[in-house]
Amino acid sequence: MEEVVGIRGYITSHEGIDGTFKENPEDFYVEEVADLKIGEGDWVIIRVKKVNWDTLNFVRVLSNKLRISQKRISYAGTKDKRAVSVQYFAVRIKSEDELERLRSLSVKDAEIEIVGRTNKPIQLGDLKGNIFRVIVRNAKNVENIPLIEGELRAKGTPNFFGLQRFGSIRFITHEVGKYILKRDYETAFWIYVAKPFEGESEDARSVREILWNTRDVKFGLREMPKYLRYERTLLQKLREGRSEKEALLSLPKNLKMMFIHAYQSYVFNNVLSDRIAEFGNLKVVEKGDWVDFVNLNDYYTFREDFVKVHDHNYKRVKFLIERGLCALAIPLPGYETPLGDDWTSERIRFYLERDGIDLKDFKHEYKEFSSKGSVRVADMLIEQTNLKYEVGENVVFSFYLPKGCYATILLREFVKKPLS
Repeated sequence: MEEVVGIRGYITSHEGIDGTFKENPEDFYVEEVADLKIGEGDWVIIRVKKVNWDTLNFVRVLSNKLRISQKRISYAGTKDKRAVSVQYFAVRIKSEDELERLRSLSVKDAEIEIVGRTNKPIQLGDLKGNIFRVIVRNAKNVENIPLIEGELRAKGTPNFFGLQRFGSIRFITHEVGKYILKRDYETAFWIYVAKPFEGESEDARSVREILWNTRDVKFGLREMPKYLRYERTLLQKLREGRSEKEALLSLPKNLKMMFIHAYQSYVFNNVLSDRIAEFGNLKVVEKGDWVDFVNLNDYYTFREDFVKVHDHNYKRVKFLIERGLCALAIPLPGYETPLGDDWTSERIRFYLERDGIDLKDFKHEYKEFSSKGSVRVADMLIEQTNLKYEVGENVVFSFYLPKGCYATILLREFVKKPLS
């Protein structure tokens, strides 16, 4: 599963503790650390502690119960279903009736608290990061935990994009994005709707296998499980005479954007895997590499003020890396990404050329399929995470990570077993 999305190997050499996490939702606790401006305004901020709820489904239920559009509910990031998650939402309230519905709102397995008001929706920039508490059951070799932590401090902690970036069960989102960038909408459509994938339920997978081989739209609409709403919607568009391109364009904006973001993440993961394989150490930087810097407050954040390493700043960058205040970064390719003759540029160029994609392809005629590119930190800096662990019948890890970093990716180096 990991290799499908570009994750290869480990940076640490000690044997892992094995074990399992996320056996139960209560084994994985995540709480947002947000920078919210409480005051006046028509957006009401709520703090929600929910069990076994993914963010998108919760928003759908919330909008139905409040009888308002989902566009009037904002949040800083998505949370997985199989967890206990504490998350902030801002709800735009237009009447006393709506406010009263919010005050009396009851949702199964969710505790809702009104925090205050603000004059704007919650956005990704309002999120500093997340606090995690994760139980690893049936662990072995627990004496290796401090040894692995020591290696991560010395070598760096890989900041891969986690599996959830590429889909919930079928990790095909980046493939769809690749073919959209190639303007091959027919292939993109059928990968999304019908490509079978190991690990999916047998009822869905058997239908996909037939549909993948036959492209029989009527069969798909008749047999596709009802819970696969987007797939059924796309098939219905074809049945109505729309093209594969028109069908894909009918999807929600956030989902359409996810396809391209997933492909960029796939390239990033591959380049990071290559960096680990070749250098064995993310604390080593060369001229031409990208780096980012750390803000230290109660919770550390990355500045997202990316710079390239040159002769004039090399010594200072090296000094800051040694103190855990600077981290190697890798570009996410887009139409404004500058590629030179440095190591990272060569690897990005390799993967794009292998897939038949040029940087200019990211300048798409449809905005939601377009991206100018960005840069992402490659080392999540375990030395700043306030990592703690308790060893008993199970191992309990607690730590903080800045936004965009995945707890499962950090724990991966400790358990040394493929994610699923």
